[in-house]
Amino acid sequence: SIDCLAAAEESGTLLGRVVFEGKAPTPEELSLNKDVAVCSKKHPVNEDLLVNSLDGGLANVVVSLELERGQTLPEIVRPESRKLPTEVVMTNRNCRFEPHIAVMTTQQTLVLGNDDPVAHNTLANLLYNSPFNESIAMGSVVKKKLTKAERRPAQISCPIHSWMSGWVVVKDHTFVGVSDSHGRFRITDLPPGEWTFQFWQEKAGYLSKMELKSGTVEDRKGIYKLTISSGNNDLGDVSVDAALFE
Repeated sequence: SIDCLAAAEESGTLLGRVVFEGKAPTPEELSLNKDVAVCSKKHPVNEDLLVNSLDGGLANVVVSLELERGQTLPEIVRPESRKLPTEVVMTNRNCRFEPHIAVMTTQQTLVLGNDDPVAHNTLANLLYNSPFNESIAMGSVVKKKLTKAERRPAQISCPIHSWMSGWVVVKDHTFVGVSDSHGRFRITDLPPGEWTFQFWQEKAGYLSKMELKSGTVEDRKGIYKLTISSGNNDLGDVSVDAALFE
């Protein structure tokens, strides 16, 4: 419709790059004590702090729009008004979770798969949705509807393989970005206006201190308020000190 086209032209994109200030740590190989012949073929490493050794980019930082009390999103950008994939897939592969962080809305279905030649269990420590612990045989899938937004990323683990850990982010909107291996994140189709964004990383938790080109932001819950304009809203490098991860 004309309204949809106008909204698309007027929407804003938030982008930036999260940078680790300090010597990039080398991810340690995890200790395997189960199905070693299978799991050691591509030996999993600890993924709780992944820093690019070439450019300092910090991977797996979750940047999410957080509505304040009384705040609502325009109807045109709500998930039920948009054509989203009906399913979000998280697979057990090489005895790790792929992707490490899955992002979904309350309108979508989480599909848990298993590409490995061994069985896995998927335990989800959810707070607002019912927690679950499902056995997933080789080549099978389990589907879950998570109809309530989670306030923070929820941990996913495998009780059979104790080193396995991943996360699922469940929101009632689509405005979530996860930084890639160079620390880059992008959130598209944002409605213009002043919005609150939260920065989270699994080892540090909420990023309570960040250096931006506009200055230092300190907030124990990793909150950053930003006025979104149409077009690109580029934060540039968002630097976080190594001390946050100790």
